[in-house]
Amino acid sequence: MSFRALQMGTAHLERAQQFWTKTMGLEELSSGPDSVTLAAGATHWTLTQAQTPPAIAHFAFTIPENLFDEAVAWLREHAPLLSGSDGKELFDFSHWNAHAVYFTDPDGNIAELIARHTLPNSRRENFEILGISEIGLVTDDVPGTVASLGLPLYRQGGTQFQPVGDEEGLLIVVQHNRPWYPDNRHPAQPIPLTVTLMDGQMITTGPPIGELVPAFYPVA
Repeated sequence: MSFRALQMGTAHLERAQQFWTKTMGLEELSSGPDSVTLAAGATHWTLTQAQTPPAIAHFAFTIPENLFDEAVAWLREHAPLLSGSDGKELFDFSHWNAHAVYFTDPDGNIAELIARHTLPNSRRENFEILGISEIGLVTDDVPGTVASLGLPLYRQGGTQFQPVGDEEGLLIVVQHNRPWYPDNRHPAQPIPLTVTLMDGQMITTGPPIGELVPAFYPVA
């Protein structure tokens, strides 16, 4: 369930554009007065200037499963690592067969680099971002939202937290005001966003984010 495209808002477009291109090295595909589209690996990621600052979002980038240590070393040189409530900075998700590290962007979003060892995406060279593989969906009714999506459950969740999809693409459906992992300091709030899956299905939450940006990606 790969993400072909993701569109979301930013409080300060130029600042976000500078961070994700100059600091984090994402390729800029197109830009205009109110939006910029970046290549986050295979995902075309559009950031649109929001009229009011959006709430904090959570999203994750998949990296090669064998280059987690290299990714951590690179990230330490580009952004402060976000620690959990116990002070640790590196996370071993044995139940997901994955390792992850977190950081924040200028909007305060909680971003993640995750190496999913079940995916056959190992590389011999330097690590790279392969795509966006997680986005948080905040709701007042987790079971109802999960049912409405009609997507397979991923691992065991509950009424407060339930991932749906698979290792290539997960919608992290969480209860409104449930604290975001890993530091548990920011309660989850709904944000407007549009996710386009590789099969063309579009999932939209919140009010519209201006006009949808034309598709710069090929149809799979």
